[in-house]
Amino acid sequence: MEVSSLSKDFSQIVGESGLLSDVEASDYVYDNSVPKAVVLPSSVQDIQNVLRHVSEQNLRVIPAGAGTKLGTGNLANNTDIVIATTQLNKVVEYEPADLTVTIESGMKLADLQNELAQHKQFLPLNPPYSDKCTIGGLVATNSSGPIRLRYGTARNLVLGMKVVHASGTVVKSGGKVVKNVAGYDLNKLYIGSYGTLGIITEITLKLAPLPIKESIIAAQFHNIQDAVKTGLKVVSSQSLPTYVNLLVGCTLDLFDEKKPTVIVGFGGDPETLSWQLKTTQTLLEQNDAIGVHTVEHELVSTISNSIVEFPSVDRQPDVVIVKINIRRTDIAEFVDKIYKDTYEMMSLLGNGVLYLKIPVDSEPDFQALANILAQIRHNAAAIGGNLIIESAPSELKHHIDVWGSIGNTLNLMKKIKSKFDTKGLLNPGRFVSDI
Repeated sequence: MEVSSLSKDFSQIVGESGLLSDVEASDYVYDNSVPKAVVLPSSVQDIQNVLRHVSEQNLRVIPAGAGTKLGTGNLANNTDIVIATTQLNKVVEYEPADLTVTIESGMKLADLQNELAQHKQFLPLNPPYSDKCTIGGLVATNSSGPIRLRYGTARNLVLGMKVVHASGTVVKSGGKVVKNVAGYDLNKLYIGSYGTLGIITEITLKLAPLPIKESIIAAQFHNIQDAVKTGLKVVSSQSLPTYVNLLVGCTLDLFDEKKPTVIVGFGGDPETLSWQLKTTQTLLEQNDAIGVHTVEHELVSTISNSIVEFPSVDRQPDVVIVKINIRRTDIAEFVDKIYKDTYEMMSLLGNGVLYLKIPVDSEPDFQALANILAQIRHNAAAIGGNLIIESAPSELKHHIDVWGSIGNTLNLMKKIKSKFDTKGLLNPGRFVSDI
């Protein structure tokens, strides 16, 4: 179908304002795949009508929010249209006394946090791109952030949702209270499915009270082994930190050198916070930490933001961002084995998550880089972990699978996909094993 004809068809469904111009649509161009149209439905009915037309015409669709995570995934396979939910951006129902909120999926996380802050509450998720990403996008990609140590991920915070399947059918899962009825937990099936099973239109979330005060304590160590060992002691301590992160090869304004650095975040009432900081400082100093610093006031936000945005990249990345999941007790040995001086690394010590930044040369050998990544993936798999390439130049994706093997669950995933999206129209080829 011609582009002009395609745009005309969708303009009849969503109106002229529901289509982005070529310039505006550039936010949804990834891996050199240019959609023929970017459609912005303004209601669930619009999404149903668009998907029914898509199904009739056998068009390939990439569901999206603000487009911040479209770089994650294998190369797009002949994308016809992007359906972006950014016009579905309202609060549907908010009950501060119940610590729950129901919102449309296209609402930006930053806008929701501003709304909740008026009642001294917040959604305890701090993923990268937090000023731009939508709630639906972060749920569909299961993005979280460092504070997952204390609050968990989207899987712990989503109570219910509405999803439109490729056929145009609206499905509800979960509910609006913390204790939902028994049955199959479809919420967790949609969370992290990258839009391959349906388009999320509405989400009910569990909230938390805003901490009265936040502080950070940071310390450096002579080597990675000591940093990890001590960081894990902090994780297991009674101080109950909000996050415990390890930085390797990174600069931080608090220190002059790039030694392994442990950063511990706390939030709560001032009296408890004072005890947490003193207890943690003592623990760090007893374990040969050097240059222990307590950070408060404006600098807390600066450091916290740099940690949150560590895995984010520009539109044309000159780095590869890798996410590795392993047991936290394996972190020290694993990092010692794979780390190079040209890399930057951040680990969420309490969760066994490593983010690795690998620079791309000005004249890159993508096959050689793919071989390096394959070896790191092999090392992770050997200890029961996995490696996902979260962001990379499109040329690299010709040489390596972004997701890696998923083992004996593939057949089950394919069966689920075929039930929810019978024609395979949603985000085709970009998810695990080209589902």
